[in-house]
Amino acid sequence: MRGIRAISIDPAAQSITAIEISPETRFVSSFFGSKPKVAAKLPKGDALLTTVREYGEAFTVGGSRPVVGPGLIVGRRNGPGDRASVRIALADVVTMVRWTSVEMPPRPVLPPPPASVRAIVLDPKLGIVEQAVIAAHMPAAERLLGGVHDWNMRILSGDYLLSAKTGRNYRWWVRLYGEVKLIGRCVIVGVDEETGYFADAAVRLEQLRKQVDFRGPEDKLWVRYSDRQTTAAPAAAE
Repeated sequence: MRGIRAISIDPAAQSITAIEISPETRFVSSFFGSKPKVAAKLPKGDALLTTVREYGEAFTVGGSRPVVGPGLIVGRRNGPGDRASVRIALADVVTMVRWTSVEMPPRPVLPPPPASVRAIVLDPKLGIVEQAVIAAHMPAAERLLGGVHDWNMRILSGDYLLSAKTGRNYRWWVRLYGEVKLIGRCVIVGVDEETGYFADAAVRLEQLRKQVDFRGPEDKLWVRYSDRQTTAAPAAAE
């Protein structure tokens, strides 16, 4: 197969070279090691191809934005998956290219995590929805949970709910908002979206208690948290 003429731009070596490659698009991709994109359209149907890189050695073409990494100028499309030879002269490209570099942006300095946060524990077996203060990290949340968490989910308040890992025969359930059904002990914690740290749970305890139902192995229907407390009080008095 007859090759086509292309122009390679290598900012790392600061070289601009005329090369011959296969006209098929798949061979153009092999030049980069991945599928390239069109970084700029040049006169006469030529195109500057490159891959997406955020920082490193770079170049500009005729005052363009910096293009990071190697580039390849090829001709117009002849058809699907096929390119023609580049039409721009090598000497003209040399006069248009300027070498530069793009530095890695500095990583943001995060503030230290809070010493402690307010969490909420829901336990259908004990029939409780209570607040607890824990250290702001996952091991502390799992200690309150009573073991490794099985999975987590986002709830309406924006907080995260961690669910305890239970055996197949466990039959104590929690229901939130009348529709979200969970098995076993759960812990709710807030999350700071900017840092990813744990934060105080946003949901209010009294509001949450009105939206929690429990169900045990002997219950035929869901039991509201408030009803569970009402029946538990006389039993405790006895």
